[in-house]
Amino acid sequence: METFYLVWEPQNGYTKHRHDHRHQAELEAERLAALNPGKDFYVLQALTQSAIKKPVTTIELTDLPY
Repeated sequence: METFYLVWEPQNGYTKHRHDHRHQAELEAERLAALNPGKDFYVLQALTQSAIKKPVTTIELTDLPY
């Protein structure tokens, strides 16, 4: 699995549409901001994934340093 991006607005808090590319998410954040004056939209990047397996594993989705 590769990293993906979400657009999030803190007052609503709900988002589920995945963007495969950062640029797509940024365009969507800009579109939503234009439709919703006064609200802030953030582009979030998935960095890790955790799941119950034997044993529990965490997978790096990006090679960004912490």
